[in-house]
Amino acid sequence: MKISFLDDEPEIFPMQYGGKARTIIALAKKFACLKNVDKVTIMSRSIKDARDKFKWGKINFIKLDGYNIVGKIIDECNNADIINVHASSFTFPYIENCKAIIVNHLHDVIFATCNAGSHLDKAIGGNWDAIISPSPFATNVLKNITTWNNLSERIYTIPRAMDGNVFYKLSPKIVISKIKKIVSNSGINCGRYPIIFFPHRASANKGEIFLPKICDLLHKKYPNSLILTTLGKQYSFNASNVVNLDWIPTEYMKYFYSISDITISFSFLPESFSQVCLESLACGTPVLTFKFGNLSDLSKIFPAIKNCEPDIVSIFTNIVNILENKKQIKKDLAMSQKIIKRDYNPSKIAKMYLEAYTNILSNKTKLKSKSLGQIKKKGAKYFASPALADYGNNVYLFKEERLQKFRVNNLEQDILKLCSQAKTLQEIGSEIKINPKKLKNLIKNLSDKQIINLS
Repeated sequence: MKISFLDDEPEIFPMQYGGKARTIIALAKKFACLKNVDKVTIMSRSIKDARDKFKWGKINFIKLDGYNIVGKIIDECNNADIINVHASSFTFPYIENCKAIIVNHLHDVIFATCNAGSHLDKAIGGNWDAIISPSPFATNVLKNITTWNNLSERIYTIPRAMDGNVFYKLSPKIVISKIKKIVSNSGINCGRYPIIFFPHRASANKGEIFLPKICDLLHKKYPNSLILTTLGKQYSFNASNVVNLDWIPTEYMKYFYSISDITISFSFLPESFSQVCLESLACGTPVLTFKFGNLSDLSKIFPAIKNCEPDIVSIFTNIVNILENKKQIKKDLAMSQKIIKRDYNPSKIAKMYLEAYTNILSNKTKLKSKSLGQIKKKGAKYFASPALADYGNNVYLFKEERLQKFRVNNLEQDILKLCSQAKTLQEIGSEIKINPKKLKNLIKNLSDKQIINLS
């Protein structure tokens, strides 16, 4: 079997910039070691190398640029058995009757805008033999917005793998010596406590707006505290206990996770998976996060992923609780690492992929015969917004670059739970036994606030 990947941005080689790139490299390495895989290739517009073609370990690289991009992609589609498309900004060409099966990988569940690329619109619009989603949350979003076609028959839910050879716990002594060799001004030493790690890009809606206040509160309670970020030196504010590092290469990330006492992952976006959370746990560090997207589900699966509301009081209270409950956190981490090794190890995930590929190949003709153009929309359906973070009576939405908080009553909570999967007004009414006029008003109120969406 010949397996190829297509990636578009931001950078996959020599540095893996972000979870998408790290996912592709981890899978490619694993596939290249399997007996029934003959060749693994990565095609990308984000290869920072002078060569157009080269081999790195067992992985072949093809750099895409200029107006011959489509030609190179078509050549690979006629040579490979599997084309895995990981495109955010780039629109994959509409290709028919090629040798390979073409599989889209859903990395996030927002639509592309004039300011940023995305994956959701690519998943809906392409001529895919299958779509691989990284979580039940992401799968559910895709199904909720495509109730008008047969796309659900092509979706496979496979989580991202966590490579234990790349992410693992190291002792503070080793970490400090390693970091001193790669970063001259990290501020890390044995006297710093607590160390908080914020491993996110700047201006990516990852909650960096809370950092100045967190720094201030931490410094007052813990004078030797330190916050490490990967926001880059261009992002700065006046705080003596923060160090803004540049982006950290994948092979060095374990040092910063290992030395930290807490990793914070404060995304406002409907995260489809969250690689950061599992990387941190694998390195023995608990995570504090909000409940947007799959982060809510991960906090239910992994005891060492804690969640809080997106306000500074809740954030700081939970940071202190984690720091001052070390025995319980140690138990939570041990259980979380067992779950990672059992359910997210590369061998198990690679097997799931190969099983999916085999199934897709056997069903290709049958699925191709069902046209996505046969519109079957019979009635409008309501579904809870994928951008929602639900804390019971408090719900949060991040829209138009602004975090909004709403209070919902018990009936509205019931509607939200029911609409976790898309429902018609009649289906909602059959479950919520109240006056139809009152139900319509409740739904209209939720829709006007965009807490629920209409398909």
